[in-house]
Amino acid sequence: MIHSFKSLAGISSDHPCLWGDFEVRDSQPLQTWHNATLLPPRRRKGQTLWWRRYGFGAFDASGQHIRTLSDMRGKRHCCHPASRLEDNPYKENRLEEHEVVLYGGTLYDHIGHLILDGGRAFQLLHHYRDSELPIWFHDASPNRNGPAILKLALVQDWFKQLGLRKRARLIRRPMLARQLVSGPALCCDRSFASRDLRTACVAALKPRLRGRLETISKPERRLAYLSRHKLSQGSTHFAQEAELVAQLSQLPNVDIICPEELNFEQKLNLYRRYEIITGFPQACMTLRMFVPGEKLAQQVMFIAGARSLSSTWVNIDRATDGGVGYFDCGLNESRTVADDPSAAFQRSNQFNAETVLRAVQTLSR
Repeated sequence: MIHSFKSLAGISSDHPCLWGDFEVRDSQPLQTWHNATLLPPRRRKGQTLWWRRYGFGAFDASGQHIRTLSDMRGKRHCCHPASRLEDNPYKENRLEEHEVVLYGGTLYDHIGHLILDGGRAFQLLHHYRDSELPIWFHDASPNRNGPAILKLALVQDWFKQLGLRKRARLIRRPMLARQLVSGPALCCDRSFASRDLRTACVAALKPRLRGRLETISKPERRLAYLSRHKLSQGSTHFAQEAELVAQLSQLPNVDIICPEELNFEQKLNLYRRYEIITGFPQACMTLRMFVPGEKLAQQVMFIAGARSLSSTWVNIDRATDGGVGYFDCGLNESRTVADDPSAAFQRSNQFNAETVLRAVQTLSR
């Protein structure tokens, strides 16, 4: 164990880099609803924000929206339909009937939310791994330009690791489920994480892949720095990272990894191959909770400036006993640019490169 960093689980709620709420929820079982109705995505006129552009969801036998099966982002309702079935446009006599529907939630074409919002599917795979029943999903952006979401390389590669490629189906027309089986979210961005998150994540990987990961008995290398410097878009841009990477690449025992250049299995392997994984918070770091075993790479994050640390990371660490550490490498003065949803990066943060360099030097020894 390395003692030079601070514990992420113990970070103060008023830390200036932090945004979002803290909560760890107790485990909850799968649930069954009888005679439930599922509506496909329907475009809402005049709505430009992505989380309001479409409405879809599931309704119980009394016609009430089952809110636990729709996603939230902090306080934001993502694609929620009208709360009563009768207030949503559909034709009852055209319902497609199914005896049993396993509902896996909503799919997103963003790697972080594809993973973190997939908890319902992880629970289903845990309990229905050997079933031949399909797992049904909603598509958050059904009219995207290009291939449908199940044909996107990102989604296909992820579903390959879960053993889901042949079982996944999209809800494209209204459906009546005599039995609807699903569960609440295991993780909600900037809001909460569930205590059964890691158990569900490990169980979600297909058994053959879990076996391959378990055969890596000890780390081969000391430290991997996960760099974002080649990304062309995203939430946060760390302005000096390219120059920092040039310096880090000269250090012994340090490998520079650009996760977007790896497939999912290679990303998962990182947590067995290295003793330490570090870098600024990014989607690849969520994959640690899928890797089986106890002797995983120690994860250490760098944070710098406003909104550089979502409370999601703290909630996950507390819920999974992850033991993640962090270094605060912010500058004394504030240089954070306000959010701009229309820009390639929503915000740009400066950081103290010397602090990061010294920290990596210490960690890599």
